[in-house]
Amino acid sequence: MKAFTFVAFASPILAAAIKGRALDQPIDSITTSLNGTHVLDDDIRVLCGAPSDYPNTEFSAYDYSYPVGLLLSGGSRRIHVDAGPRKCKQAACNANGGAGVFICNDQHNPIDVLYTDAGFFAQRVYEKCKHRRDGTDYVQKGQAFCPQNWNVILADVGKVCTASTLPNSD
Repeated sequence: MKAFTFVAFASPILAAAIKGRALDQPIDSITTSLNGTHVLDDDIRVLCGAPSDYPNTEFSAYDYSYPVGLLLSGGSRRIHVDAGPRKCKQAACNANGGAGVFICNDQHNPIDVLYTDAGFFAQRVYEKCKHRRDGTDYVQKGQAFCPQNWNVILADVGKVCTASTLPNSD
């Protein structure tokens, strides 16, 4: 029998609660509210090694700590992604490139996603695609899908990071 713990929060509050935890500390099962839609953590589809059109990379778990933490600290700020499908935008990365997070829109209209919601999904990829090798934790590239038809990808952003900080609040 699987035990569930349900907690409902508005997205910024959820991120604040999660932000106090280490990135690799698992969340049993949680419900979060994304624009009025409740998403059960166990129902989020995460694919490790995806998508196939991104470089097949892995970085130390430490390298993903900054980009994922940056998103989780986003408060009420939002990132705009143009109409899709498959329209992706760098959301967070290390200043010198490398490990980063993309948000992709699969809708036919533009979207504005809370950074904290993107961080929640990025954290799911971080947790599921992490593995240990030679005494070090690594995270393989991966993708998590939101039921609202957008997704988050952890992958190599290359040498140019355009999202090493979040924009100021509106």
